Amino acid sequence: MKHILVVDDESSITQVMKLFLEWEGFRVSVAHDGIEALEVDERDPADAVVTDLTMPRMNGRELIERLGARRRDIRTIVVTGWAGAEDLTNVHTTVMRKPVALDKLRACLSDMLDAAS
Repeated sequence: MKHILVVDDESSITQVMKLFLEWEGFRVSVAHDGIEALEVDERDPADAVVTDLTMPRMNGRELIERLGARRRDIRTIVVTGWAGAEDLTNVHTTVMRKPVALDKLRACLSDMLDAAS
């Protein structure tokens, strides 16, 4: 079972994503900022991370940089309402605009994880 780490400072968003992704067969952990996400990933490495950009203590951009420095294989989806995030897109990172359709999020995660296998 693939492990997904969902990172967002809005609890309602993490709860909805967690429930949906668990229903879709993923194992899901939740963090509410980048620092907490690094701690969670250190204890239980994720196969992919779904993160917001704007969060307290450590933003999503810095989280992606730190995770990438530590684990080159990590796959990341940035879910944001901010229009300037497209520069983060690369072979391991996809940017999706809020509000994101959950079926598109699932499809993107499945494609990323299949490509990594």
